[in-house]
Amino acid sequence: MRALFLMCGLILGLNACGYHLVGQGEGSGVIPKDASQLVVVASANAGKLLTVFRQKLGQSGDIAVVNMDEAMDDAIVIRMEGVSEAMAASAFDASGLANQYRVTVSASLRVLQSGKELWKSEPINTSGDVFAAGGAVAIEAQKQRVLQSLRDEWAQKALGRLRSGF
Repeated sequence: MRALFLMCGLILGLNACGYHLVGQGEGSGVIPKDASQLVVVASANAGKLLTVFRQKLGQSGDIAVVNMDEAMDDAIVIRMEGVSEAMAASAFDASGLANQYRVTVSASLRVLQSGKELWKSEPINTSGDVFAAGGAVAIEAQKQRVLQSLRDEWAQKALGRLRSGF
């Protein structure tokens, strides 16, 4: 009973000081409440990650996600920077051949309005494993499945950061 009382006190105390978990804050986070348009831009190598993020961002609220040429002057620009998708050997068999690979998706975000930076994130990373079994074609197919899952996970993390401001 005492532990329950202490836990309730801790939760109430943290809420009172404004503490919250990433993605669990109230309000619009780093996106101004009066924003009506969002533009998401990235370097050429962002490809599929940019597509997944734009799709999830468009599903997440009432703000229209538009292309740069359709945007009004006061549109909020979300810039994806440092986008990378990498695969590196992470485990080896007795003969020294890689039998497991670590796939990592990483990028950071900057939010701008009228050229002024409103917020910048640290790099957001997601990673997963690919196991070397079945030859090069099977490994590549597994890598593509893992990458798709990691892109979705990255987009969810990024949305959580935008909502919370962390």
